[in-house]
Amino acid sequence: IDLDNVAARFAELLGLDIEKVWQPGKFRPQVQARSLLYYWAVRELGESMTAMARRFGISTPAVSKAVARGTAIAERNGYKIVTS
Repeated sequence: IDLDNVAARFAELLGLDIEKVWQPGKFRPQVQARSLLYYWAVRELGESMTAMARRFGISTPAVSKAVARGTAIAERNGYKIVTS
């Protein structure tokens, strides 16, 4: 599983086009999708917060907050990175 697979998975979960996930913006579904992306990338795939910050052009503390937000979203909704 790589970052693109993860992005496709949560775009599916949230009913978004994959392009919307990568676009900047504060539209709630996009923020949730990116938060899940950061959470899964950091916690499940072992990406560093610094690498994610560089890739998306945001600060490391912003990634940290997004990971926390993504954790809450995933737990609240029972989202899993892998379907079984």
